[in-house]
Amino acid sequence: MAKENTKKNSNYISIKESRKILKYNIQQMKYYEKLKQQKRDESEYITRMKDPNNIIEIENLKTCFFTDNGTVMSVNGVSFSIPKNKIVGVVGESGCGKSVTSLSIMQLVQAPQGQIIGGEIRFNDEKLGYFEDGSKKAYDITKMPTKEIHKIRGEDITMIFQEPMTSLNPVFTIGNQLDEVSFIHNKDMSKEEVKKHSIEMLTKVGISMPEHVYESYPHELSGGMRQRVMIAMALAGSPKLIIADEPTTALDVTIQAQILELLKDLQKQVGCSIMLITHDLGVIAEMADEVVVMYAGRVIEKGTVQEIFHNPLHPYTIGLQKSKPLITSNSNEPLYSIPGQVPSLINLPDHCYFKNRCIKCTEKCSGKYPKLVQVTDTHYVSCYLYEKKGGKLSG
Repeated sequence: MAKENTKKNSNYISIKESRKILKYNIQQMKYYEKLKQQKRDESEYITRMKDPNNIIEIENLKTCFFTDNGTVMSVNGVSFSIPKNKIVGVVGESGCGKSVTSLSIMQLVQAPQGQIIGGEIRFNDEKLGYFEDGSKKAYDITKMPTKEIHKIRGEDITMIFQEPMTSLNPVFTIGNQLDEVSFIHNKDMSKEEVKKHSIEMLTKVGISMPEHVYESYPHELSGGMRQRVMIAMALAGSPKLIIADEPTTALDVTIQAQILELLKDLQKQVGCSIMLITHDLGVIAEMADEVVVMYAGRVIEKGTVQEIFHNPLHPYTIGLQKSKPLITSNSNEPLYSIPGQVPSLINLPDHCYFKNRCIKCTEKCSGKYPKLVQVTDTHYVSCYLYEKKGGKLSG
């Protein structure tokens, strides 16, 4: 009996199971790839915004990866909105689904293994106008064919990636790469107009001698300069939303501060929204208007920056804040770390994913996954400690 239990509890996959997974993966990948290539009438991917003041509304988004060991649910029912002219910070430890959520918005999830399998991403495009009942028209990015997404990707929604050296092509000059963005989205512009526009963008992001940088190759620039070029590239269109995926990770502290200050200033000047993905809670406190906390592919808490920092509710959010070193921290005491590890995203349990790491765990936590509870008009938390009893919060 002991041998049988060991075999059942091990991570070993038999050849039969492996073939079954492979067959399932091929079927699913073909199905979703075919959907993306289908020609569709615009009416099939036009939807309506719930709030016209939002630029993006993500509702019950599910993005997975079909692997040899099974289906990895990287994003598992994520819902949050990005208001116009606001900075929304997305935080959480590595592997929680932050970057995959942002790549889903851009339709850049690595295919064919990675696929959006459910939910909606509503993009508020001003060009679409309104329905007869007065509600705002929007694109549902999850249903848009690959050819159609090029209308908004790179112009209306742009992305600043984590490592600028891997984002820029080493064999083309900075000018070549900046010009390409303008040529794709503004086909009527002449070469001289495009060059002038590219140099204007370089000037806008605080690069001295922009004409010299325009002629340079990526390896001739420092890390901070390359990241400024990436921001210039993101601004080359007329973005309504900029997704910044850990834009300062590869930079030293002083350059980080400059880049973040630059992003904040540009956001006010251009009048766009920013989705800022980072591990650094200090960056979020300084930059964001609203915060979304993610764990194991789900949103576990969201609210304004004041609510998340001054009144964190979920034990995970509290743990994240405790693990941040402060100037007042005792150097003789070890830095706090959340015990345990993130669960495997294959065959996730029905109960709360943080249950085995939580110091406030109760019997109810073994039940179904907790729903998002509204604490205030803007503050939501997914935890049984705060479920409503007779209209009042029990937490």
